[in-house]
Amino acid sequence: MQNLPKIFVRENPQSYTASLYAHIKTTGVYRSLASLGPFDLEVCDVGGSRAVRKKLVHFDCMKDLDYAIYVADLNGYCQYLQEDLDANQMWESLQLFESLLNLPELAGTIVFLFLNKADLFETTILREPILDYFSDYTGGADYWKGTQYFANKFAALDRRPGKKLHCHVTDSLDTPSFQKAWRL
Repeated sequence: MQNLPKIFVRENPQSYTASLYAHIKTTGVYRSLASLGPFDLEVCDVGGSRAVRKKLVHFDCMKDLDYAIYVADLNGYCQYLQEDLDANQMWESLQLFESLLNLPELAGTIVFLFLNKADLFETTILREPILDYFSDYTGGADYWKGTQYFANKFAALDRRPGKKLHCHVTDSLDTPSFQKAWRL
């Protein structure tokens, strides 16, 4: 822990790269303040488990948002929830996204959808056919067809008038992919 300030120093490329591999599992609902250039942001991080999501209703995280970020694991198409081994992660993510996106509180909110873990997805589709989990998929083991398929699946769930959804395929360890996503 005493090395944390050193890890997050951008001038030290090795330490900065090491910070990208740091992962702390969100096990609750956390609110914090952050600065991004001239902008002050209030960040509400909600863990992905069903138990944690139930806590979301007790927080005002959804009110008066200008922007919302939803992160979905692209590689989750062939994985199951820890708390329900019969529930596919991607199907669960699609259902949650639909229920959150179409809340009245988010009607005018710009939503960024990050389809993350693209690097893992690219290799997984070679050994785990998407068709085995999504019967309407027709793109084979093609990375671009697969990512477009899931982007379209999520986008089709947006029933808001004047839809404001921006989808980005990302790899959290690939800094340029995130930088590109923020240059809208």
